[in-house]
Amino acid sequence: MPSDDMALASDRADAPQASLVRSLMTHIVMAAGVLILGPIAILLSPFSRGDMVLFLARIWSRSILRVAGVRLEIAGMERLVRGEARVLVGNHTSNFDIYVMILALRDHRFRFTPKKELQWVPVLGWALWASHFPFIDRGRSQKSLQTMKRLAERIRRMGMSLVFFPEATRSTRNELMAFKKGPFVLAIDAGVSLVPFVIHGARRVQGRHVFTVRPDTIRVTFLEPISTEGLRYEDRDDLLLRARTAILEELGDEKAKGIS
Repeated sequence: MPSDDMALASDRADAPQASLVRSLMTHIVMAAGVLILGPIAILLSPFSRGDMVLFLARIWSRSILRVAGVRLEIAGMERLVRGEARVLVGNHTSNFDIYVMILALRDHRFRFTPKKELQWVPVLGWALWASHFPFIDRGRSQKSLQTMKRLAERIRRMGMSLVFFPEATRSTRNELMAFKKGPFVLAIDAGVSLVPFVIHGARRVQGRHVFTVRPDTIRVTFLEPISTEGLRYEDRDDLLLRARTAILEELGDEKAKGIS
């Protein structure tokens, strides 16, 4: 009969294998979702105002989290009003940020704001284009501002929220990088409230440029909306600072609780 020490050694030997299998399966589901669901979204988007991609994306995201062993927790949903346009800004540390936001906002009409380079990615970029996702040219500030002006009119007209990761890329360290100003200019131009959000635990599941996927809990917290009523273009820096401060405070609270 094997001893406890032998059983423990066997568990440790199996752990890397289990991690590799889980990671492989998760990446397979990620790729398969794009290759199978992407063409369906492209074909049906013209008949669904582009919303078909979000319906399919929820199936895709739910499958990814299930295979990866990720548990999703959501707090502060009462701060979002269904059918009311918002500009949402939050931290970005992992590809899993996209999947959890798709599920967290399942009852709301929204779009992400992908970088322009994604437009040319086969299947994925085509599906985003067909679904009217607004591509942002982050390398040209003047072009980006023109895009924001058009988006302001669009979200006012359609009551659609936009989700931004104002760091513009995934952070590789446990800190908040500098914010781009575009989302804050957009919120002021559109006259809609800005809602900061914080994603905790996504980096623990999968960091940037990391293949391994680890099971864990990811928590999305929507913070108190910030009104843009009466604000002008000149107030964009103050609005950015208020949102950034709220996000940093929430990150600090969660670190103190040992969640981040």
